[in-house]
Amino acid sequence: MHKIEPLLETLRLEDISDEEYFSEKFSNYISNSRLSLINPDQGGSPEKFFFGGFNNFSDSLIFGSACHQLVLQPESYFVVETIDRPTGKTGYIADYTYNKSGHVPTKEQLLEASKKYDFYKGNPSESKLEELISKCNNYWRNRALFEHSLQSKQLPIYLSARDRERLNGCISNLNKNPKIQELLHPTSMLQEPITANEKTILLDVLVDDSFILKLKSKLDNYSIDLDLETITVNDLKTTGKMVNLFDEAIDKYHYYRELAMYAYLLNLCAKKFYNLKDIVIKGNFLVVSTIPDYYTKVVPMTKKLFNLGFKEFKNLLNLVADYVTNDPRYKFFASL
Repeated sequence: MHKIEPLLETLRLEDISDEEYFSEKFSNYISNSRLSLINPDQGGSPEKFFFGGFNNFSDSLIFGSACHQLVLQPESYFVVETIDRPTGKTGYIADYTYNKSGHVPTKEQLLEASKKYDFYKGNPSESKLEELISKCNNYWRNRALFEHSLQSKQLPIYLSARDRERLNGCISNLNKNPKIQELLHPTSMLQEPITANEKTILLDVLVDDSFILKLKSKLDNYSIDLDLETITVNDLKTTGKMVNLFDEAIDKYHYYRELAMYAYLLNLCAKKFYNLKDIVIKGNFLVVSTIPDYYTKVVPMTKKLFNLGFKEFKNLLNLVADYVTNDPRYKFFASL
């Protein structure tokens, strides 16, 4: 095992947009999602972790993001009810090639997008390009017209008609669940708890006194109760199954590692920025099913899951350190 020491002087708690968080600026940071790319139990490998990146271009990802935005940042986003976004990879290409004029992109732009999203292996025929344009044309034109007259400071969210209907059901039921609302908006007897949504925590860690790895996490929601010296990390999850089966997803997707990593970083922040010492750590998954009747449920993190998640987090961080230490191909990932 490597000696891994958090450099607390580098610990930062910031507001960073999704665009910046996923930009080149933070590309050499290790997130929980990136750890899945090196985890053998999740099909990971060093090639995927250091060079592979993510290629999950699904409608469920778009839907989940929209749900997060409306629940956690309703002041910043709204759903456009009158414009239908194409589905599947076509939707991703439509967004990637969209321009404010609403004009059809060039063939070169469409081929570039086809490669990026592996549309017909990045080399669609002329007929497939024509079909693609036909499916996207109304979206490009109507979106351009809409945004030309848009006055709102809120950012628009575009979904298919079916996903708009499902999203309304999910948001409505999340808002009606008193346990979920209490966790998102906690109260206390004396001091008002500190709460935040979509905050980013950044931290450098020193490995073997020789090089630095950088960590990043974007927390859906957390609260810090100064009276009770308790931190609570809440993670909003959408699921295509019944909420009572969510324990299976926790195991399958290693969600326990995600909350353990978030809690570890938030614990350091509570100590550094709020002078808390004997901190109680809690965590919850706020789950909503994306199938009717859009049931919701709070699934708490147990002590066993926290221990399992933190152990896996440390082991995978050590695995990254192993590759950086022993293989010259991966030394670029570390800082001195």
